[in-house]
Order: sequence, then structure tokens, then C-alpha cells
Amino acid sequence: MRMVFAKKRIQVVVPGFKVFPASMREAWLVYFKKKQVPLEWIQHEEGKPERTAKKIRPDSLVFLLNDHHLDDLTGYLCDQGRLGRGRDGSLWVGLATEKVLGSVFPRSEEKTKLCSRLCHLVAHFDPAAARVISSEGAIPLFCHQYADTESFRPQQQYSKKRDGIFWAGKLSVGDFAEAYRDRLQLFERIKNSTGYFWREATNPEKKIWEVVKEKDCYKGLLNLPSNCPGFTSNFFENLAMGGCVLQHDVSSPHPEGLEPGVHYLTYCKNDPESLLEVSARFMAEPGRFQKMAELGREACLRGHSLSIRAGEIFGALASQHNIRSDISQGAKDQLCELVDKIKRPR
Repeated sequence: MRMVFAKKRIQVVVPGFKVFPASMREAWLVYFKKKQVPLEWIQHEEGKPERTAKKIRPDSLVFLLNDHHLDDLTGYLCDQGRLGRGRDGSLWVGLATEKVLGSVFPRSEEKTKLCSRLCHLVAHFDPAAARVISSEGAIPLFCHQYADTESFRPQQQYSKKRDGIFWAGKLSVGDFAEAYRDRLQLFERIKNSTGYFWREATNPEKKIWEVVKEKDCYKGLLNLPSNCPGFTSNFFENLAMGGCVLQHDVSSPHPEGLEPGVHYLTYCKNDPESLLEVSARFMAEPGRFQKMAELGREACLRGHSLSIRAGEIFGALASQHNIRSDISQGAKDQLCELVDKIKRPR
């Protein structure tokens, strides 16, 4: 009886990387548990892919919760040729979380290719990744990042928040200073400005509840550029916290239902003076932007939560009838059950 129950569990494979964002890992665990989705949470130990591979069972739904920090595992699985799309009856889905083309980090394209060789569908945040994913036979699904709205819930009303603009983020990452070039140029101009409050995200690294409480203190919440393309999770999390968000312009597809000047303030990432001007306008009268903050939060909850993204990803997977021939009935049943649970209201 226990074996039958175990086979119904979705297998979620996650990086063991300690500073991997909670929004990309733990938030999914909280979400699946809230939806009462039976799952196996498989935390991969970097450098020991064979150990993780032994935990992955055939004839199930396997979710690789990120390509770039599971690359030694995906490389190992591709080399072994026993598990993956069309080999084991499982239904494989992956999440490509970082910039794929033009990244300063090494092997970015290769990492996404490895994940795509294993998966039936790969959801990705970088629009340029679609070609890379399709070239390996997987179905690409572009989606924006999201807010983990189970964690990012404001406790303070806008009027009770502090008159200031807050930012927390990384200022360096190993030897890859180029990854945050635009961010550093902007940060140098605002770090000593009146009304700004900031903390380097990894110094010290804080627990998720501390991060949420920190963001909840301020009326203004800033998002600075990073190596990740498009609108990052930090943008959506800031919206969810009910602050007025200052967001740089991006070239990727615009999130549906969010309009600059209505739901958030925007500035040019290549022009520090633009950020200073927007900041000064906000700080002159923060109370004027309460309605913008409220509209931004409402729009984020309506269309850009983790729950919405899960529905998009697994709904798209369920609609792809052409992938059904190489997967087991057990994996199909797991997907149908998962989509049904996702659709159910709380």
C-alpha cells in the first residue's frame, strides 16, 4: 500500500545551494503543501549527481526547479541516458531561472540546453531562451517571475509606513562584477541620498520573514537591475508588499495588467539622473503615491503570484497533447490531479 501511495507523489528536485532565493525554492514547497499536493522534495547535493539520480523514480511527474544550479545533475542524467524525456515514462518539466544569452556567468546556454534535453516543457524567464530550449526538443514557455504572496504580505498600512525608499540586494557575486554593472552605477549615485535606506542582501543574509518585515517598513521600494532578464521576483514582491515601487525600464515583454505611471514609477536604468529625479518626486510627497501602491498590489495579486505561474506552467503542460505518447498513465494522472488541485480555490 505504501508503494502505491509513493508513486503518486510529484518529485520536485531543487538545488542545495544555500543562498538560492526562497521565492525560487521554499515558496514552491509552501505552495504545493497548501494545495495538498503529495510530493517528494529532493534536495540535490552539488557534486553528487549519482546520489540524487537514485532518488528519481520512473513513471511520475518530475519538476526540475532550476536549470543553472542543477547542471551537474542534468549533465549526469543526459550522459547516463536512462532518465528523462521519452526514456522512463515520466513527465519532465523544468524551470530556467536566469539569463541564457549574453550572461556574464559561464556556460549559461549550455546549462539550459542540458535541462531542455531532459524535459518535455521548460518554463523560462528570459525571452531569448526559447530558441535554445526548442533546439533541444523541449517546449518553451515564457512566463514572468512572480511574487510569493504567502510570504510577502504587508502588515502595515501605507500611511503607517516610513517616508523613505528601501533597497536590498547583492552588490557583488564572486569574480563576476560585470553581472551587476548597471546596478552598481545606480547604487553609487543613490546610496548617500536623503531618504534612501539600503542593505546588501548577503551581508548579513536574513531569513525570509526578516526580509518581508524590512520591506514592510517603507513607502518606497526600489528595484535595481541585475543579471536576470525582465521583471524579476523582487519587482513583484515589492508590489505585493504594498509599497510604491520604483522600477527600471526593461526590454522584455511587459507584465499583463501592470502599467508604468499607474501601478509603479519607472526610471531609465542607463541614466542615474532619471532615478534621482523619480526619487526626488516621490520623496517630496510620499503620501500622493498611496493609490499607486494600492493599485500595484492589487494587480500583482491578480496576475503575478506564484499560484498564477503554477497554473500557467502546468496548465500549458497539460494542454500539450503531442507529448502524451511517451509518458506513462501514472504520470498523466499525476499531472491531471495537480492541475485540478491548482485550479481549486483556497
